[in-house]
Amino acid sequence: MNSLEKAIDFLKKENATLVAINKDEIYISHARGVAPIIEKIDKNPSFFCGASVADKVIGKAAAMLLSKYKIKELHTSLISEIALEYFEKTPISVTYDNLVPNIINRDKTDICPMEKCVLSTNDENEAEKLIRATRKKLLKK
Repeated sequence: MNSLEKAIDFLKKENATLVAINKDEIYISHARGVAPIIEKIDKNPSFFCGASVADKVIGKAAAMLLSKYKIKELHTSLISEIALEYFEKTPISVTYDNLVPNIINRDKTDICPMEKCVLSTNDENEAEKLIRATRKKLLKK
C-alpha cells in the first residue's frame, strides 16, 4: 500500500477530516475547514512538502494552501470545480470522488467563506493572508 492509499484508509477508519503522510510521520485531524492545514503549517511549515494527503472536502482555499506548501498528491471525497481548476495548473496529482460547483457554507446559504475569500486571487502568498484574516474574523463570532 502506498502513502496515498494509507492516507485514504486512515481517513475512513479514523473518520478524520484530513490525513497527511510524509515519510514516517502521519498527521490525522478531525478539525473542520482549513483548520487542520493551518494548524500543521503553524507547527511545522515543511511537513506538507512531498506529503500524500487525503481530505474530506477541498475548496480553492485548501487547494492553494496545499499547493503553496508543496504536497505531492491528494485524494478528496469532495472537491469544488475552482479547486480542481487550480490544481490543474500545479504538478500535484489529484483524485476525487465527487465534483461540485462550489463548497457551500455550514448553513447551506452561500459559498464557503474560505472559498469566497480567495476567489479573486491565484497568488498563494496573498491567499494565505486572506485565509488567515478570514479565519480570524470567523473565530471571533
